Amino acid sequence: MSIAFVLGTRPELIKTAPVMHELARRGEPFEIVHTGQHYTSSLDGTFFRELDLPPPRINLRIGSLPPAHQVAAMLAGLADTFTAAKPDAIVVQGDTNSVLAGALAAHKLGIPVAHLEAGLRSDDWTMPEEGNRVLAGRLAAVHFCPTVLQRERLRAEGIVRGVYVVGNTVVDACLALAQRATVSSTVRSTVDIEKEPFALVTLHRASNVDTAPRLEQLLDALVSFSRSLALKLVFPVHPRTRDKIRAFHLESQLARPEFRILEPVGYRDMLALMRHATLVLTDSGGAQEEACILHVPCVTLRPNTERPETVTVGANVLCESTDPAQLLEAARSVMARPRHWPNPFGDGRTSARVVDVLTGTNTRWQPSGHA
Repeated sequence: MSIAFVLGTRPELIKTAPVMHELARRGEPFEIVHTGQHYTSSLDGTFFRELDLPPPRINLRIGSLPPAHQVAAMLAGLADTFTAAKPDAIVVQGDTNSVLAGALAAHKLGIPVAHLEAGLRSDDWTMPEEGNRVLAGRLAAVHFCPTVLQRERLRAEGIVRGVYVVGNTVVDACLALAQRATVSSTVRSTVDIEKEPFALVTLHRASNVDTAPRLEQLLDALVSFSRSLALKLVFPVHPRTRDKIRAFHLESQLARPEFRILEPVGYRDMLALMRHATLVLTDSGGAQEEACILHVPCVTLRPNTERPETVTVGANVLCESTDPAQLLEAARSVMARPRHWPNPFGDGRTSARVVDVLTGTNTRWQPSGHA
């Protein structure tokens, strides 16, 4: 069974790495097809090294393009790659443009698709990720759901074949690296935050950073929050967010003393920061999961989440508002809760269950809409 992993972003590297390691441990062949959706060293090369991944068969180096042009360019490059490599199946993870392009290209060539982190839904079609994950789900033959909730969401959409509840591979990655990260990482000394309480901030979604008024109000609210709780704000700034801050002439906001600004950090440094943070403030899906797994309270800076399990267990609250009082109230509510909530995303052995299915002789490799 020859498997090709189609990926292009930092979260995809993190969440597919445990599956690739399990395939390697069992002597099963696989290769990586990289779209180049993320292309800077801080979002890409660093993660290959930290996660001990082999180099990709090919990097299409698509880079930043308008979404439709990006998917179209990926589609052509992936079709050529699949035609030459002839994989038996492809694996995609999550909800990026790389996922949609990978699933579409494979479908057009009659190659079955397995979807990691299947069935997540925000029900917010203003988010480009929602369309990607729903469309990939329609094309996939095998659906790896983190929890029963996603299995039921797929069932409601008529997808009942090839659905497996396996947990989330982010637990495997997180548990494998978090302890070592705490010991080896020096990132807190880099920003002189070793002895001060801090909140970890990540922002990159279009809804938060693509318009100047929203981004400025959000940065103002974070500063007000910081002053109220005497928490510094450690903020590794995503390149996309950095570009927007420059375009909107908001650099002075980041110069405020409440912020400790970093370039994007590797996975080990991110886990080390998260483990020591008093609170996580984020619009990232992965950070919501990791904070939940590491028992760090989280405020999600969005009106919805495709990870409602984090809210249900008490690890996460949603706050779309840029009103400082509302942000403060949200933070205080989640920080007041005991930090021993159950981890809803699995036991750290998800990758073994995924590989059992991928290599199983009885696995059904037909799109789930087939009779």
